[in-house]
Amino acid sequence: MTGRERIHRILNREPVDRLSWTTLVDATTTSQMPEPERAMMQLDFCERIGCDIMQFGNFGLPASICVDSPARAVWPEHQVKKATGSDGTVTVATKTRWGTLTSVRRNGRLVKYPIESLADVRAGTEFRRHMRYEEAPNVEESFRRADSAIGDRGLYFPTTAPSPVQELIEEQMGLATFYYLLHDHTEEVEELLAVMHSRRLEEYDLLTRRTPAEAIIPVENTSSTLTSPAIYERYSLPQLRDYIAVAHAHGKKVILHMCGLLRNLLPVIRRTELDGYNAMTPPTIGDTPFEYALDVLGDDVVIIGGFLSGNVFQKPGVAKDEIWRALDELYTPRIRRAHLVLCLQADGIPTPLERFLAVRDWMENYGTQ
Repeated sequence: MTGRERIHRILNREPVDRLSWTTLVDATTTSQMPEPERAMMQLDFCERIGCDIMQFGNFGLPASICVDSPARAVWPEHQVKKATGSDGTVTVATKTRWGTLTSVRRNGRLVKYPIESLADVRAGTEFRRHMRYEEAPNVEESFRRADSAIGDRGLYFPTTAPSPVQELIEEQMGLATFYYLLHDHTEEVEELLAVMHSRRLEEYDLLTRRTPAEAIIPVENTSSTLTSPAIYERYSLPQLRDYIAVAHAHGKKVILHMCGLLRNLLPVIRRTELDGYNAMTPPTIGDTPFEYALDVLGDDVVIIGGFLSGNVFQKPGVAKDEIWRALDELYTPRIRRAHLVLCLQADGIPTPLERFLAVRDWMENYGTQ
């Protein structure tokens, strides 16, 4: 069975020949590896270690084979001024006829969000109210290039922006400002959420209607450190249900990317009618053991999971037999029967090559179903 066949069958909750595993790596991951591996892109590294490929959008792909989105945003007239300070701080000011929204990044991280006041909320609402999505050209050709590069090793999964609450918290307002404004100006913030939701529905319709991929991954980064179960149920649950309904109407599956603390949110998330979950992470990095996820979501759920405990795979000087013991403990009979792709998410973390090879060797010896 090829990697493509294996992941396809897992998505469709069908039996596979062996356990499936994949990874996400970047230049930081491979920075301490031997020269041949340091020069490898995501796809080549997956082939080097012998894992299946579950291509997460355009992550790690060279520009020549990146996939174009079928949905192209068309914004109302505005001006963008970008300035870089001597310390590398980047300021971006977006001037619209409703107001100017300014963000500041330092070392790649937002230190000033574009929406900080009620006036900013109103400007952001009108700016989005007057934008639209239109069909982008040549999407099918760009997909064929990436699909050909992946070949029989796996599948390509388009990614989408998060739902409105997550986007406001992560990119537009920050955690504290979002909750202050939601409390003090509930009607105005809910109007912004409704407009954002309407635009996102347009994007989903174009994306899921035109992409040749069989599933998409919304990059929610959901976590109980960002939203409580009550807030998630009030806002995110109905929004996600709408997106999933659109995707299902076009015959596409939806695999939600959630890389935070999920245990307390799972009872609400299960009501979204999602097809699967990406980056669900056990302790110690996360708080959601795979068996607990099956308890809440049911044994038929698809899980694209994070790897073990960080104090195993990323432990200084960890030995091969310790990684093998951790895999022995993870793969209980129930987890072996689950529709699971184990994902070694090592992007951003320097990781010795030998650790990936240890997982490969365990899979070759003990991964047959």
